[in-house]
Amino acid sequence: MSVFSDTTSLIEGPAARLPTAAEIADFRRDGAVCLKGALSPDWIATIEAAIAAVLDSPGDSAKFADARRGFFQDANNWRRIPALSEFVWRSPAAGIAAALLGSRKINFLQDHILVKEPNTDKATLWHQDQPYSPIDGRDFLTMWIAVDPVPLERSLRFVRGSHAAGRWYRPRHFATGALREGDDPAWDLLPDIDADPAAFPILSWAVEPGDIVAFHGLTLHGAEGNSSSSARRRVLSARWTGDDARFMRRGGPMSPPPLEDAPPDGAPVDCPSFPVVLAS
Repeated sequence: MSVFSDTTSLIEGPAARLPTAAEIADFRRDGAVCLKGALSPDWIATIEAAIAAVLDSPGDSAKFADARRGFFQDANNWRRIPALSEFVWRSPAAGIAAALLGSRKINFLQDHILVKEPNTDKATLWHQDQPYSPIDGRDFLTMWIAVDPVPLERSLRFVRGSHAAGRWYRPRHFATGALREGDDPAWDLLPDIDADPAAFPILSWAVEPGDIVAFHGLTLHGAEGNSSSSARRRVLSARWTGDDARFMRRGGPMSPPPLEDAPPDGAPVDCPSFPVVLAS
């Protein structure tokens, strides 16, 4: 039986364009889909303003993944950056997540800003999002939203269908590639994806501002550096959970880290830190 249910007709929200039936089928089969023109120029301007605000005033999670400080990351700023809060509560994103997951309820989990400046050769290592998080369950979705045009060679890449096996891979430090302390030793070690392209079919898209690349929390993905001499690659990754998501503290570092209002292990995600944004 599919882990997804058909609840598209129950969704009521501010979505300007819900995913089509074909896009939903692609997401559920492949673990990733590109929704062309899913966000209006006004929403891209809001996200661009949010990224600028985070760059101007980084949060507690801010760091660089490379020595030359060309690959900036920061996360968990939606409560202090008004433009991010506006995106969470008013944009079409929650309705889109509900349609793709087939969920009656959508919680917001995390915002994650990623900026690769020109001439940044640092790659985004192959990984899954969900093992870094304190979330169990199948209903976990990330939206990768670029405010700059991103050609195919600099865009996010996915291993097609890698979410379907339900395998969890041990997280690595993005700066060094080393395994982290405390993560579940029963999780698998990541295979050498680039060394065996026949075994790991790759899915990727060139994107324009307004496109949303949505993917499952267990879909393997990564990206090359920014080889452009002039163009930035500014991205908001927004993470959402659905009906069957349950909170679960890990032995290793968690992103987002649990706060005092976090629910007990095994409970639904609902709490002020991970609010219900849409319910049907």
